Amino acid sequence: MPYVSSGCYNLYEMTAEEIITGTQSVRSLEHPDDVPSIQQAMSYSAENITPFRHEWRIITPSGTVKWIQGVSQPERQADGSIVWDGVIMDISKQQAALRERKLAEAALRQSEANLRQKSQDLEQALQNFQQAQLQVVQNEKMATLGNLVAGVAHEINNPIGFLQGSLNNAQEYTQDLLAHIQYYQQHHPTPAIAVIEHGEEIDLEFLTEDLPKLVDSMKVASERIKDISISLRTFSRADTAEKVACNLHEGIESTLLILKYRLKANEKRPAIEVITEYGKLPPVKCFLGQLNQVFMNILANAIDALDTSIEGLSFAQAQANHQQILIHTEVSSDQRTVTICIRDNGLGMPEEIKARMFDHLFTTKEVGKGTGLGLAIARQIVEETHDGRLSCNSVLGKGTEFVIEIPVS
Repeated sequence: MPYVSSGCYNLYEMTAEEIITGTQSVRSLEHPDDVPSIQQAMSYSAENITPFRHEWRIITPSGTVKWIQGVSQPERQADGSIVWDGVIMDISKQQAALRERKLAEAALRQSEANLRQKSQDLEQALQNFQQAQLQVVQNEKMATLGNLVAGVAHEINNPIGFLQGSLNNAQEYTQDLLAHIQYYQQHHPTPAIAVIEHGEEIDLEFLTEDLPKLVDSMKVASERIKDISISLRTFSRADTAEKVACNLHEGIESTLLILKYRLKANEKRPAIEVITEYGKLPPVKCFLGQLNQVFMNILANAIDALDTSIEGLSFAQAQANHQQILIHTEVSSDQRTVTICIRDNGLGMPEEIKARMFDHLFTTKEVGKGTGLGLAIARQIVEETHDGRLSCNSVLGKGTEFVIEIPVS
C-alpha cells in the first residue's frame, strides 16, 4: 500500500490523496534538464538493488523551482517488481547556500587571479624601472667620466705639444753649445785658471756626456704623456647615435692605461701582471665608450679580487702568489662573434654570490666602496645594447673569469 506524507503539499503543492490516486503525478514536475540523470540513477539502483540517492529540480504548479533530494532503498518483490521505500526532502535552501558559496569561491578565485596579475604587473614595472634607472646611472656616469677625462686629455694636449716642440729646440741648442765648447777646447787648450776650476766644479766632462741623455729622456717622457692623452681620449670617446666599427683592443689598452696606477706595486704587494693574448679581431660595430665602461668595471673588480686575496699576508707571501690578470680575445670561426675573456687568479667566489653578482644593487664590498651597479650596468650594455652575452665562470680558490661575447655587426 503506497504511503505519502501529508506534508507533501508544502513540497509539491499537491495533496497526498492526489498523489496516491494518481490524479497528479510528481514525475511530471521533474525539471526537463534533470530527467535523464534521474532515470539513469533510478535504473542503476533498481538493477543492482543499491541505495538510491540523487538530487534534482522540480517545477511546482505555481512555477516555483525547487531543489529536492531523494533517498531510497529499492526492494525486489517475489513477483520481480520493485518497491521503493524512501524519503524526499526540500534542499532548496542548502542549494541556494551552496550556489552562494560557489559564487563566493569563484569571486575569490578571480580576485586571487587579479592579485597575481597585479603582482606580476608590479614586478615587471619594478624591473622596467630598475632597467631605466640603470640606463640613467650609466648615461650620467659615462657623461661625467667622459667629460672629465676628455677635459683632462685636452688640457694635457696643449702643454705637451709646447713641451715637445721646446724639447726639440733644446736638443738642438744643447748639441750646438756642446759643439761650441769642443771647438773652444780645441783652439784654446790652455784656458785661464778660473775656467779650469769652474769646469771641475760643475764636472764639465760628466755634464757634456749626460745632458744629451737627459734631453732624450725628457723627450721619451713627453711622448709617453702624449700616448696617455690619446688613450684618455680613446677611453672617453663620445658615442655616436649609431654603432660604429671600432678596434676593441684600443679600448682595452686605454682602459688598462687608466688602471695602471692600481696595477703597480705598492707597500702591500708586488705589481699585478697583465698578460694579453690578442687574437686578430675584425672591426666591431659597437658603442666603444660603453664597452670601455664594461672593461673598466670587470678589470677593476679583478684588481679588487686580487687585493682581497692577499689580505693578512706579508709582502713575501703576496709575492709568492704571483697575481695575474689574463686578457684573451678571439673571433669565432664564422667571423660573426668576438669573445673577450678577462681572468684573474684570485680566490674565486661561492655559488651563492656567483648567482647574484649581476643583480641590481648587489655588492659584496664594504659600504662606500661599492654600489652594486657596475656589473648590472655591464650586463645591460653587453646584452641589451649590443645583443651580446656576458657570463661568469668562477671556481672557489681558483679565480674568476668573465666572458664577453659581442656580435661583429
